[in-house]
Amino acid sequence: MLVVLALLGYAALLGGVGGLLLTRARWAARHPWAALRLWHALAVGFFLSVVAALVVTAHDLWEHAVVWVFHAGKPQVHSAYAGAWHIEGVADAAVLTLLLAAGTSGVVTARRFAAARREQERARLVADALGTADRIGGDTEVRVLEHASPTAFCVPGVGGDGGRIVVSRGAVERLTTPQLEAAVAHEQAHLRLRHHRSILLADAVTAAVGWSGFLRGYGPQVQRLAEMAADDHAARLHGRRPVAAALLEMCIVVPDGGAPGALAMTGPDPAERIRRLITDGAAPAGRLRRGILSGAAVLLLAAPLGISLTPAALVADTAHCGKLCARR
Repeated sequence: MLVVLALLGYAALLGGVGGLLLTRARWAARHPWAALRLWHALAVGFFLSVVAALVVTAHDLWEHAVVWVFHAGKPQVHSAYAGAWHIEGVADAAVLTLLLAAGTSGVVTARRFAAARREQERARLVADALGTADRIGGDTEVRVLEHASPTAFCVPGVGGDGGRIVVSRGAVERLTTPQLEAAVAHEQAHLRLRHHRSILLADAVTAAVGWSGFLRGYGPQVQRLAEMAADDHAARLHGRRPVAAALLEMCIVVPDGGAPGALAMTGPDPAERIRRLITDGAAPAGRLRRGILSGAAVLLLAAPLGISLTPAALVADTAHCGKLCARR
């Protein structure tokens, strides 16, 4: 019982308090790569904790596994996890809840992935059919669409397809060469880091569990931080001012975010990103800071496993203790 409560409490801590603190954290804008990792760790840790709580609640399934893996006595395992707490049918209810939750989440995720795949395929067809191949910033191949408004976006590829970077004729004519190269570098970062997958997965998770209040900011924050990370990549290559200027030009003229299924440079919160590029920029990530943040992410993920297995470790190798161990 205590293990189940600890796991559910940890899940609530990650999905509720942890998500709220990370949403409000000012340092996240200066270290978007680190904040992205922590958001993913919070989400994975949340689901691991919930699943572990349901599995532990299903005593028979969990206890047989612990007896076999840890060579423990079944009475000792049952005492460590269930104790005197037992309600008829609770194990079956836990298994049913686990299956229903997994099925619902799977359906929501599958539908969103299928819809995104259709939109991306449509955007690729439009870019290939109507766009003119060109090279900007050296060897970077882009598709230029005949459109008066300055815009730039990328369309993820499928399989061996590396994706498309698309710019409008308005962007080619309106932006300076450094600004245009910075916009292309921004989109390259999205493709290279596969931000579309992170954003899509975070949106699916938010749609599945956000109604409960947990991980409500996961989807919006991942998209916001992914844009900042792409800004930083472009700024390292071409400077912060060209990136900010290109973003400002596109925001002034273009009212929307680009083609469906694509990651447009304007993205969410353009005003915040422009102000960030002009004033603060990205803080350098030292080895110590990277190590601390990576360690924190690992601990977030390892905690559910540690909570679940601690009682099992305490009764390991008790299979031959007999009645003496059972009395303890």
